[in-house]
Amino acid sequence: MPRKTNALLDHVVLLLPYEDVIDPPSWITDKFHVSPGGKHADGRTENKLVLFRDGTYLELVAFTRDDSEKRKGHFWGDKANGVVDFALTPRESLDVSALRDRLGEAGSDISYADPIEGGRRTADRQELKWKVSFPAPGVERGMVPFFCEDLTPRERRVPAMNGNTHHPCGAVGLSGVVIEVSDGHYERLNKSMGAIVNAAPIEQGRYPLGTPFEIGRPDQPSVWIRRRPLDGEKEMQLKLVVQCPGKGDQPDVEQRVGEGVVLIDMVNGRHNVQEG
Repeated sequence: MPRKTNALLDHVVLLLPYEDVIDPPSWITDKFHVSPGGKHADGRTENKLVLFRDGTYLELVAFTRDDSEKRKGHFWGDKANGVVDFALTPRESLDVSALRDRLGEAGSDISYADPIEGGRRTADRQELKWKVSFPAPGVERGMVPFFCEDLTPRERRVPAMNGNTHHPCGAVGLSGVVIEVSDGHYERLNKSMGAIVNAAPIEQGRYPLGTPFEIGRPDQPSVWIRRRPLDGEKEMQLKLVVQCPGKGDQPDVEQRVGEGVVLIDMVNGRHNVQEG
């Protein structure tokens, strides 16, 4: 029986070169149907979407024309290509004060900033608005989720309709995110994640999530925190988990893109995340 949680997986952010968002390469389109996105209100980034039946989506995002000036001061500006961030949306309105209190009671040094408004304009000129609550300074972006709440109807931002959730790989939804971290961050994140999703762990290092639509699946969507030796000075690595029932064993994605790497586990049943 899936655990009820107020924290729903909203979307996962895949940072790519601009040309790969404008004209997605075959390693994306052979697996996924890509839907139109738009330009963000700050004028720095553009996106396209991979929409799923469970109401989640994968955001393909790039800095417009790969302009290095647009990266300066941006929260993803120093990130290499790959899975760089993920967002939750609350089943009910997010109480940031209560979130901060839970983190404090857990003994965490992580906190969240007050919500700010954001938005983008779609290809057909619809204006979308939302508010986001980002982790406060002191934690690397992507190490913990941010929260996104719609101010305009959610179906405008996530238009899962007209067959755009049908994918060549058979994907029906996102099963979660694996956060691979160095030893120094492992206990820190385990101390914090239960407070962030407001739920007890399913098992050591695994925290339950919901999705906007219940579609029936063999395993509950989750955030997994895993201790892994990482190359070089990298403190963390994010991996996306995609649910693909009925399509046999889909090969996982490990795609080098510039200086980064895209990691996607394609699963057709329960996801077994091993400790490194």
